[in-house]
Amino acid sequence: MAILAIDVSKSSLSFYSDFIGKGFVDNSPQGIFDLFNKASSSSSDFILVLESTGVYSFDVANYFFQNHIPVFWVKTDNMKLYRKILNRPKTDKIDAKLIFDIASKFPDSLVPFVNNSYIISELRNLTRLYLKLNEDIARLKLRLYSYVSLYFPKLDFKLNKTYESLLKDFTVEEIATMPLEELFEYIAKVSRHIVSSKDLAEKIQSLAKNALRLSPNPSNTLRLSIVSTIELIQHYEKQINLVKKEISKLIKRIPNTLTTVKGIGDITAAGIIAEIGDINRFRNASALASYAGLVWNIKQSGNYKSENTQLTKKGNKYLRTYLVMAANSLRIYDPVFKDYYQRKYAQTTTHKHMRALILSARKLVNLVYYLLKNNVPYVPNR
Repeated sequence: MAILAIDVSKSSLSFYSDFIGKGFVDNSPQGIFDLFNKASSSSSDFILVLESTGVYSFDVANYFFQNHIPVFWVKTDNMKLYRKILNRPKTDKIDAKLIFDIASKFPDSLVPFVNNSYIISELRNLTRLYLKLNEDIARLKLRLYSYVSLYFPKLDFKLNKTYESLLKDFTVEEIATMPLEELFEYIAKVSRHIVSSKDLAEKIQSLAKNALRLSPNPSNTLRLSIVSTIELIQHYEKQINLVKKEISKLIKRIPNTLTTVKGIGDITAAGIIAEIGDINRFRNASALASYAGLVWNIKQSGNYKSENTQLTKKGNKYLRTYLVMAANSLRIYDPVFKDYYQRKYAQTTTHKHMRALILSARKLVNLVYYLLKNNVPYVPNR
């Protein structure tokens, strides 16, 4: 079968083939249309092969696909290996001729294009952003706790609406000197009577008075830091909610059975699917585990084998993170994973939780591979 290989960039499509030669067209609707007409008028039996470059490659791949031309991706993570086998210098850029050679000599390594590739790409952007926003919030919370410990020594601070409102609305001096009944009413209002308002009012006023004795002139800059950090956290939380809503919309457009597992919701399912892409890229669950970096370096000498083996720290860190997140949820909601986690937890004397959790994530890889490969719902007994 004839091959049309395309090297995609933002502005142009460089092509190479064994039936229309080589050349360039604009990466635009007109350029894609012209290239398709040129190729289809010369051959009715050819395939399109290109490297996956996100949004820039989707339009051309989708247009050919919609016009009944088989479309395939080249695996970008194997490009170094292809260069070496084909004796291409490391400094060579990816070009249409290299893609053509790969397609010609390694046809079994090509990944078929599916028309949800664009959704997968969008999901990947959003799920990675979701992780980044959560990392930023975690850092901000640590900073806030350190500020509050300086501002209010010995306060058992919890990041909730009650404490946020108190720290934003009042200074230490105001809390220390305001009538206790007024403070009690304020706490009751903002907490909606969820907490013991009287006890909290007495406790926080006592701490405020002690804070004033320890530091007669509390720093206004410290209070500004606290208020600013709280507002930043609230802003990030709003952004996370917007991202979660968009992720939930997109994941419903991709048929999958991961959410039939109790404990795997839209966000974790989207994160796993977005990083895996087409499950057919992986020959088995072990290959998927390796891609996620859930494999271990063995420490062994004679008859001794260390239980403190470390992850390889290679692979897709985003996929690994979402698998661990899902495993942490499954150990609570799914009886099979709960039992497995508890057995692994009991088998070691160090790093109990993390070791059992990572091993549970590796077990989850087998389930994810099976569900995506066979597109069947999860049946715990099976």
